[in-house]
Amino acid sequence: MPISSFHGVETALRGLLAQQRAIDVTGHNIANGATEGYTRQRVSSTASASLGIQTSAGRAQLGSGVDITGVERIRDRFADVQFRAQNTKLGAAEARASLLGQAELAFAEPGSSGLSNALGKLWSAFSDLANAPSSSAARQVLLDTARTTTTRFGALDEQLATVQSQASEELAALTGRGGPIDLAARELAGLNVAIGNAASRNETPNDLLDRRDVLLDQLSSFAQVRVEPALDGDGEELPGQVDVFVGNDPTPIVAGGAARDPWALSFTGGDAGSGRLSALATVASSTGPVASYRASIAAVASELAGAVNGVHQAAGGPPIFVVPTGTPATGVPRPPLAVAAAVDPMQGGSPSAFVAGSAGTNDVATALAALRGGTADQHYTALVGQVGSQVAQARSDEKTQASLQSAIEDRRDAVAGVAIDEEMANLVRFQRGYQASARVLSTMDEMLDQLINRTGRVGL
Repeated sequence: MPISSFHGVETALRGLLAQQRAIDVTGHNIANGATEGYTRQRVSSTASASLGIQTSAGRAQLGSGVDITGVERIRDRFADVQFRAQNTKLGAAEARASLLGQAELAFAEPGSSGLSNALGKLWSAFSDLANAPSSSAARQVLLDTARTTTTRFGALDEQLATVQSQASEELAALTGRGGPIDLAARELAGLNVAIGNAASRNETPNDLLDRRDVLLDQLSSFAQVRVEPALDGDGEELPGQVDVFVGNDPTPIVAGGAARDPWALSFTGGDAGSGRLSALATVASSTGPVASYRASIAAVASELAGAVNGVHQAAGGPPIFVVPTGTPATGVPRPPLAVAAAVDPMQGGSPSAFVAGSAGTNDVATALAALRGGTADQHYTALVGQVGSQVAQARSDEKTQASLQSAIEDRRDAVAGVAIDEEMANLVRFQRGYQASARVLSTMDEMLDQLINRTGRVGL
């Protein structure tokens, strides 16, 4: 078929428009270089349909320029999966390290306010009574020291209980109405609708897709996140829409354009799979590490009471310590140890009930002082070492997970992130392409001007 003289104009115009769109997209990339979650974009293009022409050697194809096929995001989906999986591990490590660190602070070891110091003073008070068995002042000091020791036991247990309650409250806040998971789910549902509408018009809403990926990244720090294509009632995929699953829960928190009622969310350590929710649920539980610390403190208190009372009662004296039982009506954690009423004036007793020894001796007080370094001390020292070891391991794990997360994020950003130097180079390249296309258009204009305005004007 014959080719129009204006064919070159159309070809140049296509090139001009393609370079213009490429410059527009490059400018958009540069403008969003510091925008969180932004994915760099590029214009995708293909050669326009060729036209058949007749040549002296036979038929041939003549190109007609370039067609823009879309504006695509440069993103590695596998890197997204890796990032979110690692982000889940990091969320769990951060929460565990923080909560166990708070528990470690409650022990205040080593230090003057720690339980080790209180136990040491208790044994010293027994030694002082052995040195002055008839001294009422020594008995009063012993009573005060015993009270301090029981107070320290109670304060430590209460502080550990507070760590558990804080974990429980944060877990409820994260999964409740108006919490970050609920807000993210509702926004994701809205994005699904907007993205689906754009997809039905054969549009690619890149910036909306970026926002959806940001929200999925945020959710992944709370628990494992799984994304699947959303289906309609007939099992057909809804264009552009996804279902979002959190943890091991088989019901999605976002199903197409609908967000799940947050009151239906109920996470335990196992349900969340991993992530911050899992760590919080584990610490708040009655079988978690902090609950184990509290049980060990109660065991040390029981061992202390048993050892001291055993020596004192064998000499005919009353018990010095008691281990409270039952649950107080106020709901406040009961202290693991208390001073017995028989030696406490506040409970009707008297420090004179302390038995220092048989007549004229200090053998009982000496035997009590000799309990220093016994089972109670040993088990408490072992507990402090265990807590320190677990906290150190948690912090080490946090650093390791953060390092891995940073490496994965760097790899992802190398693909999806905006490199200003690269964009500036592209800008120059597209500018030169625009200038070249404009030059082609100018050349065609001159040729047509020659053809239209001067051809046939002989002698004029």
